[in-house]
Amino acid sequence: MIKIRIAGPPGTGKTTRLVRIFYESLDKYSPADMLLMSHTKTAAKIIREKILDPETILQYQKDTGKEIYHKVQNAKKTLEYNVSTIHSYCNAIAKQVTKGIEFDLDDYEIMAQMYPLFSKHTRSKKFKDIESLFKLHPFFKFNSFARNNGMSPIEYYSTLGFEEKDDYKYYPAELQELEKNYQEFKTNIKVNERAENLLDFDDMIEYFYKIKEAKPKYAHVKVLIVDEAQDSSAIQREAEKALSSGVDYFYKAGDPDQSIFEFSGADPDAFHKEFANPEIELEQGYRCPRIVNDYCKKIIKDVWEHYEYSRVWAPLKDKETGEIIEGEKYMLRDLEQDENAGELKRRILETKEDFVFTYRGNDPILTMKYLMKLGIPFQMPYNDLQKLKRKKIFEDPSRQIKNQRFFLDLANGESVALKEIKQVLKSVNPYYLGPNYSAEAAESIPRGSYTLDYLVDGGFLQPGVKDINDFQLISNTRSIFMKNYIKDIVDNNRDVDKKRIFVENIHTIKGKEFDNVVLDLTLTRTEDLFSKKRMKYVACSRAKKTLWLVKSKTKLTLEGEEDKDDK
Repeated sequence: MIKIRIAGPPGTGKTTRLVRIFYESLDKYSPADMLLMSHTKTAAKIIREKILDPETILQYQKDTGKEIYHKVQNAKKTLEYNVSTIHSYCNAIAKQVTKGIEFDLDDYEIMAQMYPLFSKHTRSKKFKDIESLFKLHPFFKFNSFARNNGMSPIEYYSTLGFEEKDDYKYYPAELQELEKNYQEFKTNIKVNERAENLLDFDDMIEYFYKIKEAKPKYAHVKVLIVDEAQDSSAIQREAEKALSSGVDYFYKAGDPDQSIFEFSGADPDAFHKEFANPEIELEQGYRCPRIVNDYCKKIIKDVWEHYEYSRVWAPLKDKETGEIIEGEKYMLRDLEQDENAGELKRRILETKEDFVFTYRGNDPILTMKYLMKLGIPFQMPYNDLQKLKRKKIFEDPSRQIKNQRFFLDLANGESVALKEIKQVLKSVNPYYLGPNYSAEAAESIPRGSYTLDYLVDGGFLQPGVKDINDFQLISNTRSIFMKNYIKDIVDNNRDVDKKRIFVENIHTIKGKEFDNVVLDLTLTRTEDLFSKKRMKYVACSRAKKTLWLVKSKTKLTLEGEEDKDDK
């Protein structure tokens, strides 16, 4: 087996290189003999689409003189299976050899009824899918992290700090009891009444590399390509080891400086050592302009020196002139009280550039309030929104924004589809509902489009509503601040623009890029120095144009030597 390590700083085209390696391997192997693995469904989909992209194929053919178009296009079905996440690939094989089926939400509901301890901290929660259960339920989240770190629950618990233990809610004895009940439920058909083996995400991977019957299922693989390998957990690394045991070529791509998932089993120290001298180093950056590039290299310099390597990482160049693009960096004391705050506000309100407001630590309440003051809609990951909703801190106003606009249409005499009218009525303050309104009555309205006159004449709304053209005057939204925010968005037509403002933590923006990165340097707990540097490096290297740094609100900070000139 020939192992080829491919390293490259952020935005140096690792995905493009892997696609080219896939094409080059077609000289000797069929697509069915190649396996390209990534860590998320989105990443796998992007790679698959790039492999199948006609322009990418034609450019390769032009560069090399080799005809691969028909071979690639005829392999569409194969690529759905062979360009995949580690979980998906292992799942398919594990289910075949164990005759097991996937543990799902219905199984969880039954199990929680049998063992009430499972719902001790989640009685009011509703999980939309199995992935949310494993991300949001304290036991499943804890159990998965323990397994991905290659530890028993008690071993993993002993490694946690006080705040981390508090996040998982349960006491050690309770975690042990839950683990015992969970294993019994999954492996006893008399208990689960479905199968001898119910498999969760981690079972799929463990069965894959532990059961000898699995090996013949992947023995045909001759080229293994693993992307973002620095993020692999302990059990994922075992799966990679099993897969690579019989291949001719093992291409392992990653960047140790972007390894920020220690909590879920990644091993940055080992990866730094393994990738200190890779076979292939990508040097030209296609994302970060010079000022951002230089700053990122200052952030990570101590890590490079410790592991005795360095990287060549050239900044972004203009495609037409070849000149280096400069970019910008600002240090702000505060989002509002700073000499550069006005420029940030102007660009948010007056340009089409996209922004991510990112952070490491607690809920980004101050950032959200700042954006709401500006009347700007923003997006957050679903799980983060649900968490804020449960804490009664913030509720996604997307539905109310739509209601505001549809009510405006009604007030202007236009007809609105019944589906939207039902949503509007659900959000009206009861004082303004008519005597004939009820949820059942609304459901009995024939499908079609209706006017405000119809709703008033039918007794669904009070007559006085006809004199109102601002839905926030009659909505059941309690917060005046939120009412003004919703009205401001619709009055300025900001809800019809392409979504371009995002609020996400550093872990969720990895693999993405934005014109502007606004990084809050505040920390809420002490962290390892190199972990902080990698975290900051990942966040800052998302910026394509401008990097905005916001000083910490506490003594705990992501600031370092690279910021000494900004003190």
